[in-house]
Amino acid sequence: MLVWKKLRGGLGKFIEAVQQTMKLENATIMGYVRAVSVKCVHLVMTFCVSAAARSFDTELARRDAVRRQGPFRWFTSEEAVVAEALARIIVPTDEETPGIDDIDVLGPPAVELLDKLIATCGERQQTYSRGLLSFDVLASKAHKCKFADLAKEDQTKLFQIAQRASEDWTAGVPAILKGLRRARSIVRARNGRLFAAQLYPQIRSDCFQVFYTSRVSWIWLEYDGPPMDDGYPHLEARR
Repeated sequence: MLVWKKLRGGLGKFIEAVQQTMKLENATIMGYVRAVSVKCVHLVMTFCVSAAARSFDTELARRDAVRRQGPFRWFTSEEAVVAEALARIIVPTDEETPGIDDIDVLGPPAVELLDKLIATCGERQQTYSRGLLSFDVLASKAHKCKFADLAKEDQTKLFQIAQRASEDWTAGVPAILKGLRRARSIVRARNGRLFAAQLYPQIRSDCFQVFYTSRVSWIWLEYDGPPMDDGYPHLEARR
């Protein structure tokens, strides 16, 4: 009887050990499958983004050929009007608060300040060149005209499409689900949505920077600004 109990106990432990081993093997296999799946999704996305970018190459090359020949350091005239329209959506003016359109009362207009930011940053240049063109492509697909020619309401709707696509792209969800969402965005890349979505966080951040560092916003916020506009050019280093 005692031997039987020991034998049954040993067999139970053996079965339990086998089950644990199988669980570990299954977890390892699932982890491997998941990692491979994520890597495949990323490879497909990279290929599709490159393919989508190539569909813009001709127009981007044309714009690059005339860049810096107008009044701006980097913008073309076509890009400047789209950037201005987007800036008005991001920081609008109303009856009680100033917007980005108002900052030229006490300084350079917003489009000049955005142009300056982009002209000194290669990463921004790629994001803006594709993104601004994408908003024109979106407008052309939906309304048969340029983005700057749309009514404010229609411009805002297209901007919100880009915002939702950007949020899908960056949402904090499991890697595979994020990959599927990004794949959906990439499938729609040729209609302009992908690169408009990539521009959304950058131009939003830049417009806030331009507005909240302007004298108009300082007055509105009752902020005195930095101690000296030019810093302390004659301050000597302590020896």
